Amino acid sequence: MALLHRITSAALGLGILSVATAAQAEAPGVYYSWRALDVNVSQCLSRASQALAGQDLEDVQTDLNSVGGRTEETTAIFVCLEDQQSTTVMVIVSGANEEAAVSLREALKAGF
Repeated sequence: MALLHRITSAALGLGILSVATAAQAEAPGVYYSWRALDVNVSQCLSRASQALAGQDLEDVQTDLNSVGGRTEETTAIFVCLEDQQSTTVMVIVSGANEEAAVSLREALKAGF
C-alpha cells in the first residue's frame, strides 16, 4: 500500500511539474498614445491613413472613426474621437516584439 501511495504521489508530482514547465506564449504588448487636434474626424482619418501608408502597413481597413492595418509583427489602429471643440486621435500598436511595436508607434506619430 505504501508503494502504491509513493507511485501515485510521484506521478502526480511529475504531472504538476510538466504543467508548470510547459512553454507558454507571451501575450502581445499594447502601446498607445493620444492627443487632441483642431480637425474633424474625416480629416483625422485621412491623416491616419497617410501615416499607415507611409509605414507600408497591409490590410488597411477604415471604419466610421478608425483606420488600422498590420505589418508582419504588429497591428496598428488609429481611433478618432470627435468632441465639441476638438478631435482626440489615439494610435494603438500591438505586437509580441516590443521594440518593433514601439518603433512603429513612434513612426506613426511622426507621420501623422
